[in-house]
Amino acid sequence: MVASAKETKLSRRAKDRLHHIHARAGIRQAGLGRALGPELRAIWGIAEDAGPERVREIVLLRLNRVLGRFADPLMPEIVWTAYNLGVDPSDGESGMVGRLRGLVGRGQVGVSERTCTRRFYEFLGSVKNSLDGFQEDLTGEDFRLASQWLARNVRPDREELASPSTLPEVPREPVSPVLRTFLERTVWGPADPAGAPLPARLGTHGDWFCVFTDERLLTEYRAATGAGWPRIHHRTGREVVAAAAGRAVATGVLVNPRPTRGSGIDAALPLSPDSVARLTVRR
Repeated sequence: MVASAKETKLSRRAKDRLHHIHARAGIRQAGLGRALGPELRAIWGIAEDAGPERVREIVLLRLNRVLGRFADPLMPEIVWTAYNLGVDPSDGESGMVGRLRGLVGRGQVGVSERTCTRRFYEFLGSVKNSLDGFQEDLTGEDFRLASQWLARNVRPDREELASPSTLPEVPREPVSPVLRTFLERTVWGPADPAGAPLPARLGTHGDWFCVFTDERLLTEYRAATGAGWPRIHHRTGREVVAAAAGRAVATGVLVNPRPTRGSGIDAALPLSPDSVARLTVRR
């Protein structure tokens, strides 16, 4: 679906405002809400009357959602240093360039300042692209964690945020290359008028988000079935899976469904004890 001229203009203004976040004191700068501008605040769901701390929490959470797409182990250190989180307060006012220079000078990343800057702008490009996609709802637990990260001045990936006695033991399964590719790549699917993923309700078979790894496949499916949807969304597989996990109704994810009956479900991706997304691939 082609965006209107008005939507394109709003998106462009919001993307321009992203450059105001890492400037000066980063997310700790005074007047962060004003720096974001009304278009970016609207996309990220920041209310006009939100207090400074809530604004910082939402910005942190939105950035962290995008950061989760990167497998590079250095990226969190680079990104949060640029945005002034987990940084020595004496360096906090030195601006993004000064903070990254200090990071390199202390030998914390083992790469050059130029490399840090390049990777940061790769991340910023992904944040810009994310503004055109679905923005997941933020939960009370999200805000609780963000408040702690800010108060303790630690990055979200720091395990010392909670003591071992309060952190549950969660076994972690290795992510297969195929699944990792799906999570990181862009997929297309039906959306409701607001742009949120539109579930297919299959009665006793449950609710499903249907997505396609190529827009051409979606077009073929739509032509073969005569299906009509208010909008078409594009976002990463990770965002679709997270949206499925966040629904009150257990929801699966169908990948490249065929426009015929009897395709079957071939693999399962556990998300949590009460929420499971299933993946099926076209053969």
